[in-house]
Amino acid sequence: MVGDAWATFASIEEAPRNGRATPEPLRPIACSGLVSIVHDLGGTMAPTSSFDRLRSICADVGFDLERSRPSILGRMRLLAETTETVNDCERAVRIANKVFRYYEVSKPLKRFTALERRIVVIGTIFSDIGKSGPAGAALDGQQLVAEMFAVERVMDERTSVARFFDVYFRADAAHRARRFRALGLDAGMTMREFWNLHSAWTLHVLQGDGVPMEAVPAAATHHILENVNPDSLIAEDGRFTKYFGKHASFERPEKLVILLDKYDAALRRGRCTHDQAIASLREVIAINHRFCGDHGFLELIEDLDEVMKLPEVLEAAAL
Repeated sequence: MVGDAWATFASIEEAPRNGRATPEPLRPIACSGLVSIVHDLGGTMAPTSSFDRLRSICADVGFDLERSRPSILGRMRLLAETTETVNDCERAVRIANKVFRYYEVSKPLKRFTALERRIVVIGTIFSDIGKSGPAGAALDGQQLVAEMFAVERVMDERTSVARFFDVYFRADAAHRARRFRALGLDAGMTMREFWNLHSAWTLHVLQGDGVPMEAVPAAATHHILENVNPDSLIAEDGRFTKYFGKHASFERPEKLVILLDKYDAALRRGRCTHDQAIASLREVIAINHRFCGDHGFLELIEDLDEVMKLPEVLEAAAL
C-alpha cells in the first residue's frame, strides 16, 4: 500500500495536461486518498489573461514581473498558452494568501514575514517554469517540452518518451523524438525521469537576474519529497549549497510551496475531496525517510486543513 501510495501521488502531482494529442475517453476516478491515474485530454488551456493576472499577484509582494528577463517572460507566456501550469500556480497562490490571513488572525506570533510571503508567492508562480525545457533550449525545444507537459494523466509513468510520442502524438512521433534528442535528451528515458527533470530546469532558468533570488530555491525544490534535489541544492543539514541572499536554508516557505502544489494537484488532477487531499499529504510525509515526522510540514498541513474548511470565516476576518 505504501509503495503504491508514493507512486500514485507522484504521478498525480506531475501528470501533465493537454489539448492537442490523440483524444481518448475519460475514465472515472475513485479517490480515497489514493487515486487511479487516467489519461484525460479534456482540459482547457490557460488563456493569455491568466498570465496578465500574474502581474498583480507579483506586485502584491513587491515584485515587478516586467523586470524579469524577456526569456523568463517568454517561457511563462508559452506555458500560459500551452498548459494549465499558470492557472495551477495562480490557484495555489490564492490558497497561500488564505494561509497568510489565517496566521494573521489565529497565530499572530507566527505570522508570515514579508520575506516569507514573497518567497512563497514568487516560488509558487515560477516553480514550474522548467516545464518549458532546459535553460538553453530554443523556442522550438521549449514548445516541444511544454506540449509534452500538456498531456494529462499519462497511464504509466514507466512509459518511455519514444513510446509516449507514439501513443499521444501519432502524426509526427518520429519528428518529435528527433527534436527531443536535439535537446541532448534520451528518448529512451521513462516519463517519470523526464518529468523529474523540470525541477533542475527551473533552477537553471531562474538563476541569475530576473526573479528575487530568495525565491529561487522554493521554486526549484518543490519535489524534494520525491527526492528530486536539483544540483544537490539542499544539504543534509537543510542549508542551501548555493547563495540566495537573505534566505539560507530549507524552511517554512519552501514547505508551504510544496504542500500547496500537491494539494492543488490532488484536487484538480486527482479529483480528490479536501479530506482525501489532506490525507494524501499526511501520507506522503509519513513515508518520506527524510521528513517523516517533520513538525514544520505537519503543522502546515493542519493549518491548510483548517483554512480550507473555513473559507468564509477567513474571508470575513480579513475584511
